[in-house]
Amino acid sequence: KGKLEAAQHARLVTTLLQTLADSDTPEALAENWQRIASHFDLLLDRPQAVDALEQTLLQLAVRGLLVPQDPGDEPASALLQKIRTEKDRLIAQGKIKRDKPLPPVAEGEKPFALPGGWEWVRFGALVNASEAGWSPTCIGSPRRSGFWGVLKVSAVSWGAFDANANKELPADLSPRPEYEVKDGDFLLSRANTEELVARSVVVGKAEPRLMLSDKIIRLDVSSQMSRMFLNLCNNASHSRAHYIANASGTSSSMKNVSREVVLRTPVPLPPLTEQSRIVARVESLHHLCADLRQRLSASQSAQAQLAETLMSQPAD
Repeated sequence: KGKLEAAQHARLVTTLLQTLADSDTPEALAENWQRIASHFDLLLDRPQAVDALEQTLLQLAVRGLLVPQDPGDEPASALLQKIRTEKDRLIAQGKIKRDKPLPPVAEGEKPFALPGGWEWVRFGALVNASEAGWSPTCIGSPRRSGFWGVLKVSAVSWGAFDANANKELPADLSPRPEYEVKDGDFLLSRANTEELVARSVVVGKAEPRLMLSDKIIRLDVSSQMSRMFLNLCNNASHSRAHYIANASGTSSSMKNVSREVVLRTPVPLPPLTEQSRIVARVESLHHLCADLRQRLSASQSAQAQLAETLMSQPAD
């Protein structure tokens, strides 16, 4: 019975969230939200449903449906010029290599319509350079204090940077400090399961002596751009679809994406000030969802405990 209920519940969640995702204007979203709000207690009664809601909210955010547009914002076309100017300056100074021109995003590649002042661009247009790390044969366990470690892909797969997901570099190998993780790095996995390949994180405060593996790409995002916004875009469902369609590898448990596939990903680009508003909004919704998940997990385990205690009562 529980199984069937779980399947029916999952279907209900999918249907209701699809209604939200299908909104194409803020007004339609508000209307659909009203319609769903009455089913909320039914809908959000287990952690998986909150995960699904959060993914839907992320997709709405990067489509410009969660914060109002401000006509006074400098449009994305002007932002793109600044990004290009910065890149050309770095090329002229010999700090980065000249980039290969990327084709414009074709109509058929645009997964949704954009608000005024936004532009479809390729990921590579927002990045000055990219590099992968080094994968020597390491000790199987996480590094000990004071030792160098090499990151595993799980360090960048779950939405937040996990410094503990590493393996210790053997004492007979010299570290390569050029691959050390730095504060604010934008990191993305090049190999993982179909569900997790090309997921990205922005590192906050980096721990010293941690190196990138060759399965992790570091992208030098333009200083004119919000890394956090680009990270939201890269982890949203339209980017996931792009990566799944373009990943190589025959088994679904191990897929690879090339750096070229990453740099060709279509990105919806809002004005810079709007990027900040979207990031702040998603951040606050993320905290609410995390809070809700915790409460649901706690009540689920309380129910399970209660059931177990009842079952283990000695018979009279």
